[in-house]
Amino acid sequence: MPLAAPGELEAVARLGGAERHDAASQLSLERAVEEYLPRRRAPLAPFNLEVDGASYSTGIAALLAPAASFKTATLRLPRPPGDASEWEYLHPFTELRLLEDGSAVLQGETQVEERGIARLLLREQFVPLGGARAAGALRPGLFSLAEFAAFVRATGTVPFGVALAVYFTEERVRYDLDFLDDLLLPDQRAGRLRPQSRVRRSPRFSHAVDSLVSRGELSLPSARALEAIVESHGLTVMDLAPLFSGVRELGNSALYALLSRRLVTFDRRTGVYRPRLEAFLSATDRLRSGGEAPLRPLVDPHLRSSVAELQAAADSRASCPLCGEPLAPGHRGLLCENCERKVEAPTSTHAP
Repeated sequence: MPLAAPGELEAVARLGGAERHDAASQLSLERAVEEYLPRRRAPLAPFNLEVDGASYSTGIAALLAPAASFKTATLRLPRPPGDASEWEYLHPFTELRLLEDGSAVLQGETQVEERGIARLLLREQFVPLGGARAAGALRPGLFSLAEFAAFVRATGTVPFGVALAVYFTEERVRYDLDFLDDLLLPDQRAGRLRPQSRVRRSPRFSHAVDSLVSRGELSLPSARALEAIVESHGLTVMDLAPLFSGVRELGNSALYALLSRRLVTFDRRTGVYRPRLEAFLSATDRLRSGGEAPLRPLVDPHLRSSVAELQAAADSRASCPLCGEPLAPGHRGLLCENCERKVEAPTSTHAP
């Protein structure tokens, strides 16, 4: 039984209009909860939620409280993970404050603060059977704290899992929150993908990826696969299989959807899927880079040296855009040292 009482979940579903959550919709909600609970991973820690300076028994209870404007919020971990290794892929904290200006402040046991910009996106949720029609122009997105509460209340969307993305100076860290039991969950890759395979993308690049995922156009498996691939130099189906409980067919389906949307490329010789970095540039950035506003299909899926992709790779500050090898720490050039030597070498030795 989740910490949030079934009556509270039903009350959230009725926020968008009682007529949109009838008996059939209630049965669908109960089924959705039953399907969600076995899918979530073992948590890192429970959290306590404080909204606008007031404490609430659960996050769902705060959403139901008319007095909660969600201008500010604080997540506290009464029992944070004792072992630092459990925070794999994440920045440790004991208290995370979301401020009215959209910023986030993380505070650890050493009292040292980290600051960034916070946004929320719905990871898994239930929409009442009539909720999508009633929502009208309201769409899922990358929300500020107040926008997230407003969206839930206006549409009756019941949040199961919510991703809290914190954009620091050099990288973005994504915290998965379970709203049914108020739990902080581990990163999807923790214990499944080697940390050495991770590429630290810039917060600007990560924001573009998060914005795409937040539209809700990708299935959850496809979104999970995309998030893992874009923070790597390339992954195979076998690399991604642990994210899908070892079900290779589910991974294949998710990757095919990403290929059809031209968000990744596939190397048939090695079986490696790589992010198509230029796909995450805006139309304005593509025009600025000398390309066309619409995203053109790849003539050669192995060619990774278009101007737009070079610009995106340079922005990521993570890998060489020609060979894909990691850039050395502190390296300021666009290409790795090996590729720079090849480019600078004379191309012909014939006498004039």
